[in-house]
Amino acid sequence: MANHSTALFNRKKTSRPFKEFYAEWIDTLKTTHLHLLRHSLSSSFAASLATHVDNIHHHFNSYYAALDLAASNDVGQLLFPSWRNPLEIPFLWIGDFHPYLFTNLLRSFLNEEEFDEIEEIGETRFELEENSGFFNRPWNVVTAWKSPSNGLMSKIEQIECGLRLMVPEIMARARHAHKVFVERIGADWGKFEGRREAATRAAVGEAMEAEMDEMTGIFIDANRLRRSVLADIVSATSVYQGALFLEGLAQFFVGFRDRELVGEFERCKVAIN
Repeated sequence: MANHSTALFNRKKTSRPFKEFYAEWIDTLKTTHLHLLRHSLSSSFAASLATHVDNIHHHFNSYYAALDLAASNDVGQLLFPSWRNPLEIPFLWIGDFHPYLFTNLLRSFLNEEEFDEIEEIGETRFELEENSGFFNRPWNVVTAWKSPSNGLMSKIEQIECGLRLMVPEIMARARHAHKVFVERIGADWGKFEGRREAATRAAVGEAMEAEMDEMTGIFIDANRLRRSVLADIVSATSVYQGALFLEGLAQFFVGFRDRELVGEFERCKVAIN
């Protein structure tokens, strides 16, 4: 029965597994977009920086569009991603990175103590630039997150409020879909006795089909939430703030795929009390 179940979860197998697209997408993010964004952050041309912010945001949108397509064809490969590594799995929610990752990263830029420490290094811009390699970047970049506007803080709170409403709702739908599936199989299990294997497979397959259709819709809604949170953050921030945020987000995605880091994580043994 286990082999039959696996086949049913992959009932619409795509010709190209999503993991192959993801590997190429990550490579492009690392070698092209992140590289260009960092180079632009070190220059003084705001127009050029805005172009690279748009490009990397578009790259993320292409990823979420590909996720939607993959879910429509075979949601099982996303909900049960054997191709994800041990570093990524704890951060997954309904098949991909949790949108709280976005807002937590955003909040990390609002650490006022960091800016207080920057001011204590020296009294002038020249002294600050002389004291740390961090200040290789233009002053507008270095101070982009200093004293964020009330409008930006209000927008961040709205984004977080929306997440607090939507995440539990989507989770409740996922739990309900699983509950319906289990109840349906459990209620009919006694009827399977004496049936031919083909009839049993058909009954279980029908229940699985219904759950996977429901989970496809849930995954797409979760993905829509991720994409909208990212868009809201980019639209609410200045070009310098948005560039630093997207640089940090790209570093997260790329870092989770660092072979040396993953290997170190897998070799780490945690004592269980």
